[in-house]
Amino acid sequence: MPDFDKENYELDNFLKIKLSQYLNKYNTETKLLFKPYYIHFAHTYLNEIFPLLHSKLNDLFEFLNYKNNSNGHYNAEDSRQLLDIIEQIRILQAKLTNEYSFKIDDYYQGIINRCKKFLSLSSGSTIPEGFPKIDIIEEKAIFLKINSTEIENPDNSRKITIDLIGGGSYANVFRYKDPYYKMKFAIKRALDNLREDELERFKNEFKDLKQLDSPFIIKAYTYNDEKNEYTMEFADHTIQKFIRNNNNSLTFESRRKLIIQLLNAFEYIHSKGLLHRDVSYQNVLIKKYEDGNYFIKVSDFGLVKRPESNLTRQGTEIKGAINDYSDLDRVGFENYEIRHETYAIAKVIYFILTGRETNYHKETNEPLKNFILKAISDKENRFNSVAEMKEVLLKDVFPYIRNAEKIRVF
Repeated sequence: MPDFDKENYELDNFLKIKLSQYLNKYNTETKLLFKPYYIHFAHTYLNEIFPLLHSKLNDLFEFLNYKNNSNGHYNAEDSRQLLDIIEQIRILQAKLTNEYSFKIDDYYQGIINRCKKFLSLSSGSTIPEGFPKIDIIEEKAIFLKINSTEIENPDNSRKITIDLIGGGSYANVFRYKDPYYKMKFAIKRALDNLREDELERFKNEFKDLKQLDSPFIIKAYTYNDEKNEYTMEFADHTIQKFIRNNNNSLTFESRRKLIIQLLNAFEYIHSKGLLHRDVSYQNVLIKKYEDGNYFIKVSDFGLVKRPESNLTRQGTEIKGAINDYSDLDRVGFENYEIRHETYAIAKVIYFILTGRETNYHKETNEPLKNFILKAISDKENRFNSVAEMKEVLLKDVFPYIRNAEKIRVF
């Protein structure tokens, strides 16, 4: 079945309704002049909405200039329209997040702030004395992406907009489409305030990803020392978002393939003497292909533990969203070992199979319940390797589910 993205579906419906409303209320011929300014938002409805709002806002400001020069009284209907369009912009700003986050041009935002102080919904509005003439903006966009920056394309010196799609305590992650390769890439950029050891860990993350060679691990390509960032493979979703959006349609075989890919990834990682230490529903990604296939892509190697590394100091703060905090609080994050890793991996496996992140003791599938409870039990009783986990899954858990022909998911 095709991938269903509930979040994007709801956003598209919202914007479709808004566009219909705006066409009825704000439609002007001049909107066509502003459409080229907003194509970088790369959304069918936003490419129509922003030119409409820009054009209507300019019309209202122009009339405000005229009334300010004549009698100092802004008509009732125009006052209501300006208040309405200001409110609609506020609603859009609250709704549009991540790649579609935007702000208003600083100059226009200042004018809007002044207008809100005197505009009235009835009987028109008295324009305050000393209110300045508004310089109408027609030569550039007034709605600007918040989470964007630019990079130079060395082949043709064109600038490429990159959009912020995520971030954490060490780095931000951006996405862009390369005009030469015609495909999406990601950029991971270290934060400016990192300590020296944190920046070294960030650079080591790139080195690890550059050297690791598996279809189930995100690939890194080039490092920019000037900006402390690196370019890497782009993946479409976190496993958390993918399962939540597709949980009711994913077959057992599809889930089984994803789990085998996950296990293969970590068998390979561990064979290199590395422990990930930050296994989570956000750091396991999904890359989808046009032919309908999906591939696990393990990412975020910033907390990797290496045998020779001295970067993990005694008393280091424990990190990792689904790590075993109860035991790591006792032994210290510097003593993280394989049984902590299998603990977190098993939680991801259970989530892929069921769509659930908790209530393991209520699991009615006995082989699956035994698997997850062993993985998160007292440390001495846990799985000592990914190979052990794979053996139990292949011999006990998967055959039971297949024979039952379905798995209870909700």
